[in-house]
Amino acid sequence: MTERNLPNQNPSSREKAAMPKWIITAHTFDPPPMMRTVSNIEGDEAEALKELHVIINTYNPVIKKVTRREMYRYSERQYLVRIHGSWNIVEYFIQLGELCDQPW
Repeated sequence: MTERNLPNQNPSSREKAAMPKWIITAHTFDPPPMMRTVSNIEGDEAEALKELHVIINTYNPVIKKVTRREMYRYSERQYLVRIHGSWNIVEYFIQLGELCDQPW
């Protein structure tokens, strides 16, 4: 017989839900185009979005002296970050993805 939980009951120890897994990636389009995993998060969506915003405001693997940072929002989980340096400009498409339980 299968054990069922009513809405006001706690799940049994066998049914404990795993925390969702998230990934934050940064893509460059300058030759050669490249994608880099910036962070892996295990937690709820609010924690993942908080980490995404920290990365959007701080990510900079190339430019030593940042003069300006522009952030363009495409969606809650996708941003284009343009970083201006003394001599160059670099753009990164930074996005948050959630691990899917089922293959399509």
